[in-house]
Amino acid sequence: MERVDGGTVELVLMELRRIRRELQRLEDLLREESPELSDEEIEELLKEARDESIGWVKLEDLPRPED
Repeated sequence: MERVDGGTVELVLMELRRIRRELQRLEDLLREESPELSDEEIEELLKEARDESIGWVKLEDLPRPED
């Protein structure tokens, strides 16, 4: 088994912490923007957001609606 450099492990941990903070920020934003959603609905949305099998499309990649 290969040994992993301690610096690499630290970088990965830092990135995981950043992602965790971003997910929390997005969850908080979702709760503010949609207070009518239940905790179960928010959990389901978060679960779907983490699902790599879903082919998510970035908003900026979608065609703009005609005005």
